[in-house]
Amino acid sequence: MEIFLLFTVLALVVITFGYFINKYLKMPWMFTAVLFGMILSSFGLFTDVMKSQEFLFLSKIGMFFFLFTIGLDLDLSQIRKLGGYIIAGNVLLTLTEGLLIASLLYFVFPVFVSHSILVALLCGIAFGTVGEVILLAILKEFGLEKTRFGQLALGIGVFDDIFEILVLSIIIALPAFSVSASQGEAWNRAIGIVISLAAIIGATILLSKVGKLVQKQVMKVQGNSFVLPFMIFMVFFAFLYFGTLGFENLGVVAAIFAGISVNHLFPEKVVEQYKKPIFFVGNMFLGPFFFLSIGGSMSFSALLSYPLLILAIMAISVLARTLVSYLLFRKLLGSRLSVVMGIGLTAKFSTSVISENLLFTSGMIAQPLYSALMAAFILLKPIIIGGFSKGLAITKEAHTEFRGASSEAIPAAFKD
Repeated sequence: MEIFLLFTVLALVVITFGYFINKYLKMPWMFTAVLFGMILSSFGLFTDVMKSQEFLFLSKIGMFFFLFTIGLDLDLSQIRKLGGYIIAGNVLLTLTEGLLIASLLYFVFPVFVSHSILVALLCGIAFGTVGEVILLAILKEFGLEKTRFGQLALGIGVFDDIFEILVLSIIIALPAFSVSASQGEAWNRAIGIVISLAAIIGATILLSKVGKLVQKQVMKVQGNSFVLPFMIFMVFFAFLYFGTLGFENLGVVAAIFAGISVNHLFPEKVVEQYKKPIFFVGNMFLGPFFFLSIGGSMSFSALLSYPLLILAIMAISVLARTLVSYLLFRKLLGSRLSVVMGIGLTAKFSTSVISENLLFTSGMIAQPLYSALMAAFILLKPIIIGGFSKGLAITKEAHTEFRGASSEAIPAAFKD
């Protein structure tokens, strides 16, 4: 009964406060659930409920649905069109930030990463990935999503999701090589994980090949028929079931590939028709449980004990992205826009949250570090959103205020 009370309170908090922070601060609603979870944990409220099997189950399903929606939004055709320039830029941006954060954690806070350079590296790279959802919202606000600048920013964000899937796969396989596992057992588990991953990817490729044949049959089904949503959820749960058959944590990768497969199997019109109901279930009904569990796992006392760690992570993230972006893109975009691009590419909080959560629940990173990373995610948002928006606004005004709104006055990076 208490879980229904918790859900009611959570829904009210997300609907009210989530609406306001999304409208006025341009921050995702899920931050409300994370902060609310941290408050509940700090005051010891609903502690037993948040440790119950029912809550943990709903939290895990919420995580899977969140990843499924990311897979639905992942446009592989766009990734195929990306040039080596964008791919190299993404790799350099992510690895530079990841290596700097990993160095900080391994040499200054080795206990927090189990004295492992690999764990520190995975933790740093996972934190260094981009949340393109926020980028898209701001670019749309300025009407720049179709420009060279917008396509470059979104291209890096989209390719970044593929990069993050690789990180997730390594994190899932890492416990197989723990000290407690024998060498034979470790290799058996590792081989099993590789085979399972190959099967998930192979199934996705196979479904993409037969997609056109299936789409022809799907188009014959009436648009309001229950068959279409049933088939979509059947694909989702089939990937989850077979993906977690041998290794439970592989569900996070299976959920993403389920979304990709749905995009290939069903016509774009059908996917767009059922996206909103799926996003409602994933983001408003089940998603809050997952983000509440993230907040509930954070330690408020750890945040008070390690404020410099939070500030250091934030400073490294912003400075590394801005500097690398300036060096990479100043010839293409100009000095000012390349810096603005770096600020925008510091936007986070997507699959990176899942990666850090897996590292924490697997016991590879300590609670103080996990809390600091989540706090950095939250605190970076208003800084990045404000800086990115202001940078775009100033750049546009500088080229139009005294020259008029002619096409010659607009920077080349702002043109289609």
